[in-house]
Amino acid sequence: MNHAAISNPISFGRISRGRKIVVDLLTIIAPKAVPGFLVREIDMTSANKLMARLRSHGTKVTVTALLLKAIAVAQKSHPASRSQLLPFGRVVTFEDIVAGFTVERTVADQQTVFFGEIASPQTKTVGQIAKELSQYAENDFRTVAPMALQNLYAGLPYPVRRIILEVGARLPTMRLKCQKATFGLTTLGKYGVETVLSPCLCTSTFGIGNIEERPVVNGSKIEVRSMMTVSFNFNTRAMDAQVAANFLQEVCYLMEGGLNESVEAPKGLVCVGAI
Repeated sequence: MNHAAISNPISFGRISRGRKIVVDLLTIIAPKAVPGFLVREIDMTSANKLMARLRSHGTKVTVTALLLKAIAVAQKSHPASRSQLLPFGRVVTFEDIVAGFTVERTVADQQTVFFGEIASPQTKTVGQIAKELSQYAENDFRTVAPMALQNLYAGLPYPVRRIILEVGARLPTMRLKCQKATFGLTTLGKYGVETVLSPCLCTSTFGIGNIEERPVVNGSKIEVRSMMTVSFNFNTRAMDAQVAANFLQEVCYLMEGGLNESVEAPKGLVCVGAI
């Protein structure tokens, strides 16, 4: 029997540096949550008109920027959505709202997923949010503090990384040094995905896919409208399902017209600010 002719049925390797952050969060942080899922459709007619109006005044914004704004505004009135369960039945609520989102970059020829952060998006215009989003996509990752810190973390030995995450799960002050986001958002619309059920890496995690033209019943009529499916993964240990449903309902309301309160600036520039 010619053993040399038999190919090895398995091969071994190591996790790339670019995936260590995600894998650590999935294996250390996510299992501590008991996830619940809510899924709703958002009528994007109003959001599309708002983006077109802003674009006509020279401010180009994305659906991601609008959604980060809407979620942050909703978090103001839903403190449970920005809370974390601690050992011995304690709960901490983070007062500073910070948007979290995934950023795909190539570092040293490796596909890397970073977690971007935008502080206080509820007080910023969607134009400002869009500008910060573009910095994560275009700037050298070493010049953007959250990505530079995560790249440094990925180079640490596994036992050290595990200690950091375990301590952060128990001590809020340590968590804020490593990760400040009070909610997370993953978008996969560019891949033609209808929606995504993101893992529960914090109490409130959202996932969206692409925007599609779908038939919608409006009264006694069937109309074709731009629709987007949004999924909401929440930690049931920190937030009840009814509270989560009310929170998601407010996010949808804001996306479907609640963000249309605008301020007419001098020079005719329309900007959407804090609500």
